[in-house]
Amino acid sequence: MKVIWSAKARITYFNVLDYLEKHWTKKEIIQFSNRTEMVIRAIQKNPGIFRYSHKHRNIRKAIVDKNNSFFYQVDKANRNIFLLTFFDNRQDPEKLKNIF
Repeated sequence: MKVIWSAKARITYFNVLDYLEKHWTKKEIIQFSNRTEMVIRAIQKNPGIFRYSHKHRNIRKAIVDKNNSFFYQVDKANRNIFLLTFFDNRQDPEKLKNIF
């Protein structure tokens, strides 16, 4: 399946990388990047691997690590996976209302 990154997903992904660069080491940046790629590959093989979002039944939440996750949608008919946004799990979930 083809993975398509939304503009919001790209921005929020790079925001995480910027945060890691300012507050952590290169090791954590590499780990986050590698883990994200690993999760995306797993979703490509099995798009239903992660549970649906509680509020949106057509959106799934993928866990990257204990602090970060991302939301995605699957278009089975066209064999596409749309990455919607990355999210810091320590934030108030109410912030997601503005995204979806």
